[in-house]
Amino acid sequence: MYEPPTYVSWPLLAVVWGTTLLRVALVRSTVAERRMNAALVFASLSLVLQRSLAQHWLDLWFGYGFANTLSNVCIILTAASLISLFSAWALGPARLPRIHVVSLSVCLVAGAILIALSAPARSRGVAIADEGGWLFAAYCITYAVPILAVAALNLWISLKAVRSATPGHERRVFLAVIALSLFEVFDMGVVMTTGVVNAVSEDNALTESHSDSGAFIRVLVVSAGAIISAGPVIRALGHRWRSRRVTRRLQPMWRTLTGAVPEVVLELRPADRRALSARGRLDRMSVEIRDAIMVLDRHVVFELGDLTGSAPPVVTAARLHLACLARSAGHPAHGTGGTTHQFATDVGGEPWELAQLADHWTDGERVAAALWARRLPQFGGPEDPSARVPAQV
Repeated sequence: MYEPPTYVSWPLLAVVWGTTLLRVALVRSTVAERRMNAALVFASLSLVLQRSLAQHWLDLWFGYGFANTLSNVCIILTAASLISLFSAWALGPARLPRIHVVSLSVCLVAGAILIALSAPARSRGVAIADEGGWLFAAYCITYAVPILAVAALNLWISLKAVRSATPGHERRVFLAVIALSLFEVFDMGVVMTTGVVNAVSEDNALTESHSDSGAFIRVLVVSAGAIISAGPVIRALGHRWRSRRVTRRLQPMWRTLTGAVPEVVLELRPADRRALSARGRLDRMSVEIRDAIMVLDRHVVFELGDLTGSAPPVVTAARLHLACLARSAGHPAHGTGGTTHQFATDVGGEPWELAQLADHWTDGERVAAALWARRLPQFGGPEDPSARVPAQV
């Protein structure tokens, strides 16, 4: 059997397994995503089982050709996962909720048949392709039919969907899936033809040709499928990176605000905290910041003196710092709360708006510290100017 050179196979294996592991870790929120992940796991295992090291040990323990048969079983299980995936796309995940279990069970039966059909050849220490005859024809048909059914179903769904797909990336993905499905229909047709020709004719040139190229074709097809399914992984990584970046920008402001208003922080169990996604942590932090601002509103002082040289976000940050100092010092709240909504609206509640304010948080802290040190009346200092120290003037 032809094995592609290392400089080709290892990068493709890295792409396949990298995409698979990232999808399993990051893209698993919907039924369709989990079924796609299952298909990638089975397809990735099939490639590992075709490596010479895996074949050596499995063939040593279970007989010659067992690793190749097990790899074919993994491909059939990939087909089972894809059938359930396409049914979710076409009919919705609620229409046939148990189709994944049923399709896996049926394909496991087909896999058991493959193992049974290859047993006589393994007992004689030869590959089933070399054994030939109608046993090999049955082996080829059992292997090809599930994959052919998946490719035909995928082709039908994609041909219907490509017409309504938006131009650009979505249409290109459907066109790539159509091309891959057409190739699989052709390839499985060749597999079945190979088995039948081998059974009725002593000329096994077609068998040898397809056996030599089959492993490389599988690597290319699985790699193409992994590349097509990598889009959600790339988007998930991008969202994760942006969420963590904004979270890091918000942390200094969050620590100051929640230090003054600790009751806005909702404690979570360690397991629940670990389960939070990067976006979930960002949303949670944004909500706690907004809640703290609403609590601090009655401590906000608008008369800060002459700060015409400071940027508006710096002034807003200074007001919030002073409100934190006033609440922490036990100063009573003032006003009726009528300014609460206006001030909170000016600050903004979206994570990107809060991040813009957080970028000026350190500058606001310096301004607030200087104002607080003067102990003016609005910060709890004496009302009588004659009672102030020089630093208060």
